[in-house]
Amino acid sequence: MNPDPNTPPPALPNVPTNPWPATTPPAVRTIPKRTDPFEIEPMTEPATTLNALAALLRAPGRILHQLTTEGSAALALKLLACTIVCLAIFGFLLGTFSGGVQLWAAPAKVVLGTLASGLICLPSLVIFSLLSGTDCSIAKLGSLLLLSMSLVGLLLVGFAPVVWVFAQSSSEVGFMGGLGLVFWILSCAFGLRLLLNLADRMGAHSKGALLAWGAIFMLVTFQMTSTLRPILGQSDTFLPETKMSFMEYWTNGLEPLRMTR
Repeated sequence: MNPDPNTPPPALPNVPTNPWPATTPPAVRTIPKRTDPFEIEPMTEPATTLNALAALLRAPGRILHQLTTEGSAALALKLLACTIVCLAIFGFLLGTFSGGVQLWAAPAKVVLGTLASGLICLPSLVIFSLLSGTDCSIAKLGSLLLLSMSLVGLLLVGFAPVVWVFAQSSSEVGFMGGLGLVFWILSCAFGLRLLLNLADRMGAHSKGALLAWGAIFMLVTFQMTSTLRPILGQSDTFLPETKMSFMEYWTNGLEPLRMTR
């Protein structure tokens, strides 16, 4: 039997082109882009003392930018004052080991020795910075050194409670001296790291010269422990009457202090 040519063909069943049920694609989690803490850029907060200290720990590049703009003398004085206070607190807690005159002599010597070391090493910092390719003025390098020393002071304050505990419970001068030296080296290492990273953002193409400067700075601060001795232990005079290298002082000069404890 032939089909009628006028009869339309039967309709095909409506088969979905996608047999799988439609699903909502999972939300893509966007990870915020991390900013460079050492990028030299303007501060987003008012340049108060607390904001400056917080930025010094989180984004030191912003503080450096603030210090190199017009009207930055007030901020520089605030950072210098905070550095002196932090160093004095650390020195005071070292002075509690012996008590007496050292309660004021030790903080004075720590502040004096640190600031003097920075001033002594500033000319060599300028020279080594030029050798490394850093393109900046002496004022910027001074600001960079101030930031590094401010960070050292903040870290020393963080270690201060530990120093106090051992100062009250220990009677060994050599141990206390070694403990203070370890905290000093750790703090200076972070300060040097800050200096290296900021110098890199300022055009330095080599870190070798600045690392050499860091070693010189550490040697100067080590010698200050002998030049301003004693920071631990008692003495009849504020400053020593004889010359002695820090290696000789650390190996032989502490023996009389041990005998007085």
